[in-house]
Amino acid sequence: MALTVSSNVRKIRPHLTEAQKNARREKFIALTNDVQQAHAIYSNKVQAISKKHGQSERWTSCQLYISSIMRSHFYRFCFLLQFITSILELEKGTHWKLSEFIATHRETLLHDFAQLTEAHKSNYVTQLMQECWTSLCMSLGIKGFYVAVCGGVEDLSAPKLFFSPKGEKFVRAVLDIEPRRLALKFESFVVSGLGNSTLHPQPCPLNKLVSECCRAIQKGLEEVLHDNQVTSTVQMNYDNYECKVVEWFGVELIGWPTVLLPIRNPGHIGRHNQVQKLLNALTTKASYWKKLSEEELWRRIVLNGERQARGENVYKPHKKRTLQGTEKSPATVAPNTDASDLDDGDGGNMV
Repeated sequence: MALTVSSNVRKIRPHLTEAQKNARREKFIALTNDVQQAHAIYSNKVQAISKKHGQSERWTSCQLYISSIMRSHFYRFCFLLQFITSILELEKGTHWKLSEFIATHRETLLHDFAQLTEAHKSNYVTQLMQECWTSLCMSLGIKGFYVAVCGGVEDLSAPKLFFSPKGEKFVRAVLDIEPRRLALKFESFVVSGLGNSTLHPQPCPLNKLVSECCRAIQKGLEEVLHDNQVTSTVQMNYDNYECKVVEWFGVELIGWPTVLLPIRNPGHIGRHNQVQKLLNALTTKASYWKKLSEEELWRRIVLNGERQARGENVYKPHKKRTLQGTEKSPATVAPNTDASDLDDGDGGNMV
């Protein structure tokens, strides 16, 4: 095919007649009137809806506008829904009910959740926060932004931050600073302790520390027992720990602070700093629950028996039962008791 070059010549169109000009002018005027009438009807409808439901006119107009936008993604959503349904191997028209799904997969969900680390939970929380904020901005039509900073000196990692598009534009244009630098400023404000010196927070009371320790110990016990197929609810027994917990279920609490031994109720440990030391050990997983092997459990039982024989209070003694139906001893009267005292006690008078 040969290459041809068209000459840049201005096209001459025939002039419109007066009738054609009038027809086009009338068509433009009619279109303008229809658009203005539609605008007026739309404004009246927005005012009526906002007045009826107590919402602002801007929020109502954003809802009407967003609904038309979201409708364009309907076919893509149907495709994704069909694809997910094929993965789940569900028949067409069927769905999972949340309560039934949880009841059916309860054991699997609990086991998988117990395997999550604190980092996974933190990432999930920040992701959920970002999704909720984006949904809130779209539904309310607001143009605000938020800054979420997760991390610290102990993490040795860059802080995680989330900006809405409007927020990021505001930080760059108005504050003239990079979003990551702003996040680092927030983090340094918290890590340096300036926030604490400004707010003057009260120290955590002792009873709350004790409650947190008991909750952490009970949670760890339930998790290790659940991993070993114990489905019943077991309460931590501090008074008879060796017998009712270690020997009965074959689990042991490792890493209890040495200065706080023996293992006992956190409420009986002592002062605020001692309970705080125990809470730090439980929070950082320095103290954790462990499943004992059969050999370890047997050695533990033998060792406990030897300690009990040496006079140590390893096992809590059982309470002595009182015999039912035993006769009470007869009332005794002291030799120096006068008759007047007896009469006064009975409420009578001697005449």
